[in-house]
Amino acid sequence: IASALAQESGFAEIVVVDDGSTDNTVARLAAFGDRIQLIRSARGGVQQARNIGVAACSTPYVAFCDSDDLLQPTFTKVMLRGIGEHPEVDAWYANFFLFSSDAVDREKLEKAPEGFLNGATRGDDYCVNIPNLYERVLKFQPFFPTGSVIRKTFYQRLGGYDRRFNGVGAEDFEFLLRVICNGKLGYATLPLAAVRKHDHNDSKDTLRSLNGEAEILEYSLVHHPGAIQQRAAIRASVDQRRRQAFDIAYARGDFPSAIYTAAHFSVAPTDSNFRIKKAISNFPGIMRDMAWRLTQSVGHH
Repeated sequence: IASALAQESGFAEIVVVDDGSTDNTVARLAAFGDRIQLIRSARGGVQQARNIGVAACSTPYVAFCDSDDLLQPTFTKVMLRGIGEHPEVDAWYANFFLFSSDAVDREKLEKAPEGFLNGATRGDDYCVNIPNLYERVLKFQPFFPTGSVIRKTFYQRLGGYDRRFNGVGAEDFEFLLRVICNGKLGYATLPLAAVRKHDHNDSKDTLRSLNGEAEILEYSLVHHPGAIQQRAAIRASVDQRRRQAFDIAYARGDFPSAIYTAAHFSVAPTDSNFRIKKAISNFPGIMRDMAWRLTQSVGHH
């Protein structure tokens, strides 16, 4: 909230949705007084909170910042310039960097595959009309909710964020795919946001995100009209994510997740590495643990 209030070009209004907090959040928010509009709701997940917040906004565009992320002081200035120069764009996203309690990562765009923005129409600090964007985000996804700015009427036409993905890893990916299918997207190439990376299990987070993305892509094939044109690429991307998730689950000794993932390939891998891991995951307990430790020992030598 402090970062939103510190903008060089201030927001017209700041709406804060308290999604059923049970700590001292409301008391702490009282310090901001009438500089924010606080909406308290029963716990319903981040999708519901975003939708409630957008409904309460009176402005034609709405910016998003998740609870413990930050916006750079120039965020609104750059976004307003982009909106002014390209009023046809329905949704803007911003480059960002990850940070934790003890480190700051390099900006997201620096990790993009070569040529990710090739063919786009470029401005000073942003680009629009990125070609083949649906197919490109299957391979690299730099568009996060924090730092996004969306035309309110477009958001409402899309139906907002889908609550059925509450608790699913990478839940915002489904909304992004609908944005790409149904509207025009702009991208601020300056790192205008900072996304907090919490200090806990990286492999567990990655596993959850991969499975969530695979689930969302499978959903898109059925429910997103624009996805049908990318069917082959989507199916390949789903299986790639499933394979990554399977390997991570197996390496962690998370055999229920490995078994679940192995059962959800559209075309199961045929390499010996996969078949051995799948077989071991289904062994009885003691035999499985011994065989798994042996494969882990071999894999580290």
